[in-house]
Parts: sequence; structure tokens; C-alpha cells
Amino acid sequence: MLIAHWTFDVATVDGRRVADTAGAGPAAELDETAEIVPGRAGEALSLGGTGRAVIPATPQLVLSQVFGFSVAFFVRVTEEPIGEWRSLVYKPVTENDARGLGLWLYPDEMRLRAQLFTVKGPDYADSRTRLTVGEWTHVAFVVDTAGMSLYVNGRLDLAVPLEHAVVTPAGPIYLGSEPTKPGFGGLMDDFRVYASALDEEAVRSLADYQGS
Repeated sequence: MLIAHWTFDVATVDGRRVADTAGAGPAAELDETAEIVPGRAGEALSLGGTGRAVIPATPQLVLSQVFGFSVAFFVRVTEEPIGEWRSLVYKPVTENDARGLGLWLYPDEMRLRAQLFTVKGPDYADSRTRLTVGEWTHVAFVVDTAGMSLYVNGRLDLAVPLEHAVVTPAGPIYLGSEPTKPGFGGLMDDFRVYASALDEEAVRSLADYQGS
């Protein structure tokens, strides 16, 4: 079930705020360096290494492992590795909490690391696929009671079982830089949150989506 969707199209932008087109989520709040620019189709969110958009914490964006959840988006990274972790998406357990859901780029290569925090500590999944600088890539992170799965361009890249319960990430969503890590240079588009675990067919359909 789709619960929030930020297209970043200009029609959804009001000053430094971007509306959720699914209707239930809060507006994403852009910092002073984030911009709305031409994207894949329509517009996209442009972020530098320090730029971010913050989606405030709300009850409908509390992500439950019991019911399953999914996060999906397109990203176009325009810079090579910089020697430190770069954040794509981060959602802490609570605001200013070091525990949470994260998707980061490796310091020295264009692979992804996905993280969840369980009651026993962090669990990681590192992508086999490498992103290509300057090209659009679709990423989907799916979680349910069985484990976590990472999809790249509509294909299952890896699946990792979870032996312990996930600590529910209920804090704000950071797109780009987060409180403890820099962001990435590039564009993000079509950011979606689901209160269900998408299957591979559904993820493939999103990756093939040509709209904005």
C-alpha cells in the first residue's frame, strides 16, 4: 500500500516545501542548497554533498516490520567516491537517534549499503551491483518478518534474513545529508514509501515507470 510519494515535480513545490502526492504524508522540507531541477521526466531533487530534504516524522510514516514496508526511488549520482560514506536515505528510530534505517554509498566504490537496527544491533546488506556515475538507477529496499531485500533496477540484488526484530524507524526521513554523514552529489526522483513489502514484480514495475 502506497502511503507517501514525492515526485518533486514543480507543480508540487511551494517555496522550500514539496507536497506528498499520495495525500497523507507531510511536505518534504528543502534546505537552502537543495534545488528542484529537470529530471527523468518532469523535475527531480538536486542535492550537493551537504544538501538535504527532510520529511518530518508522522504516525503514518512509522514503518513496521510486522506489516512490512518498502522504500523506493530513482537516483543519479554525479560524483565519484569521495573516501567517506555518503547518505542517500536515512530514517532514525527517533529524531537524533543513531539507530535507524539507512542507505549509503561506500567510501571507495559505487556500491550500496542498506542498514536496519534490530533489538540486537545493526544488520547490514551490501549490494553486489555497482551504480554508474551519471546514470539513473532505481533502488528499492523491502523489509518484512523474513528479512530485508535490496533491489537495483528492478532486479533482486540480495536478500538477507533477519534473526531478530527490527527496532521501528519512526523518526524523520533525511534525503541526502543526515546529522552524522554527508550526502551525495546528484539527483533523486520519485521517492515512495509503502506500508507493505513489495514483491519483485511490483518493484520491476516501479523501475520501468517513465513518469515522474
